[in-house]
Amino acid sequence: MNSFPPPDPRTRIAWQYAGFWPRFFARLGDTVVAIIYASPVVVGGIFLVALGVQNCDTTSDSITCTSDQIEWTPIGLGIAALVIGLVIALVVPIRWIARDGAGPVARRLRVRVVCQRTAQPIGTGRSVGRALGSIVSGWVFYLGYLWMLWDSENQTWHDKMVSSVVIRA
Repeated sequence: MNSFPPPDPRTRIAWQYAGFWPRFFARLGDTVVAIIYASPVVVGGIFLVALGVQNCDTTSDSITCTSDQIEWTPIGLGIAALVIGLVIALVVPIRWIARDGAGPVARRLRVRVVCQRTAQPIGTGRSVGRALGSIVSGWVFYLGYLWMLWDSENQTWHDKMVSSVVIRA
């Protein structure tokens, strides 16, 4: 469900590109919401791992387990749940950007990622590429993120990689 009217790509010069702070708070907020979505699975995973080692011997500063005391099934399920929780926290923001151009907090802040040519959401492939590119943007002292401060369209390196822009809508 897209709550923004799409901007007209012919009036691209009239677009208002999102600045550093709106983008920062939109990303931070959407990350927190994605973590909240994943937290029940992660908490369940932690509980299962703890259940698998509940019979171990504990002292005030150490835990000692023999192979007879460890229950491997709940530990294996717990580790699987932790991995699934991590995948949820990573995939949910990618899906939001791919489908709507914005997550729930970004929509509230009226910040949206769109294709530089069509002004439509960028789709799954480019959203995944943008997420992977954001890792590259952070490698060298976050220079790829700071690049938007000097760019005429406020593009970061990962925006440039997938031909996207972040606009105020």
